[in-house]
Amino acid sequence: MSAEAPKLTYSEKIRLISRDARLTIGTWMAWAFGYGINDVLFNLYLLEAGFEEAFIGFFLSISISLTGILAIGLGILADRFSRKRMLLVGYATVLLSLFVQYSTLNPLYLLLSQLLNGVGFGITGVCWQPYTVSVTTDEERVHVFTVRFAFFLIASLFGSLTGGFLPTVWTNLGLAVNLLMAYRMSLWVALIPMSIGALIIVPMTVDTPEGPRRPFGFSHIRHREFIGKYAFAWTVSGLGAGMIVHTFNMFFNLAFEADSVTIGIIFGINTLVMAAGNFASPAIVDKFGKVGTIIWFQVLSVPFLASLAWSPILAIGALGFIGRALFINIAWPVMDVFYMEGLDKAERSTAMGIINTGDSLSRAAGLNIAGWLLGAGLLRVPYALAAVLYTISIVLFYYFFNGLSSRRSDDQYNKDQFT
Repeated sequence: MSAEAPKLTYSEKIRLISRDARLTIGTWMAWAFGYGINDVLFNLYLLEAGFEEAFIGFFLSISISLTGILAIGLGILADRFSRKRMLLVGYATVLLSLFVQYSTLNPLYLLLSQLLNGVGFGITGVCWQPYTVSVTTDEERVHVFTVRFAFFLIASLFGSLTGGFLPTVWTNLGLAVNLLMAYRMSLWVALIPMSIGALIIVPMTVDTPEGPRRPFGFSHIRHREFIGKYAFAWTVSGLGAGMIVHTFNMFFNLAFEADSVTIGIIFGINTLVMAAGNFASPAIVDKFGKVGTIIWFQVLSVPFLASLAWSPILAIGALGFIGRALFINIAWPVMDVFYMEGLDKAERSTAMGIINTGDSLSRAAGLNIAGWLLGAGLLRVPYALAAVLYTISIVLFYYFFNGLSSRRSDDQYNKDQFT
């Protein structure tokens, strides 16, 4: 009997990361930096232009709703064609939509651009994880998913910081005649790293499916029970997430009268802590396994989330916010790996479309519920409801998958692919 191969260290696995996987990390970082600028400035840009909050809320909901509606169909397409090429199409579509949004204030053009935005992100949402799995090995995969997300967070933080001071730069240089123009010029800058991120995709390996083209539909889906269970648990947590993740800044402002500087500091600390957690995630997976990491670190996040429902002072609220994000975001990239490894190559994008549909639509519903509750002055109720929903999701995941290893050999299914 041959001796067991020595276990690779963290740094050895990092060095194993393939060229294509490194390029995916580069793309995510470039887009995170650009979108960090967008996240700070775009809503302020619309407010400065005179749009009311009701229009902005409706405008933002268009993209997420359309992404959910189209996700399954786009996933089926991505399983039939090259996911790399579809990523290029998706990002080109998003870049066009953002250029329109940053360059015109015509409400009709803005709404049409947001439809394009939903289509573009719908495409990228069903392609990224399946493509990444296809260009990674078992040894490097968890490291790629978690390290990529960690660098994504760091790049997003630097993008947000850049977005905070860019308008002042244009004003001080005399290049912006007013605040609206300063916002617009800063948003145009955001397109530069996003475009670079799209160009990084070009040299990636093309993953053209082999074999005869299948009819459009679900005939290629083999693991329907696995997909259905995972999508159900994910959708329940998505409803909870929709109630809180888009309104944290409003909560801190309304519940504790925190100003924008204080909120920005809390968010910055939160991002750095999440990034540190994701760098540590591969070592955690080595110790607890994928399913153990997913279940127990989500469990650890719930008390911190629940604390936001009663926190009497800002310090406790900030601790709850940061603790919840740390533990839940250690688990989430591992969930992506677990889900992708439980599927055949030929069904992964359709499967991503299914959970993206449930996630997007449930988050949109949760956002509307949260808006109503906040408008009624019930600031803490969304966090109590979210804690309950997250707990239900964890129980479902434990019931469905505890003790299950998702790892499958893709070679095991080669004879069945694209037939």
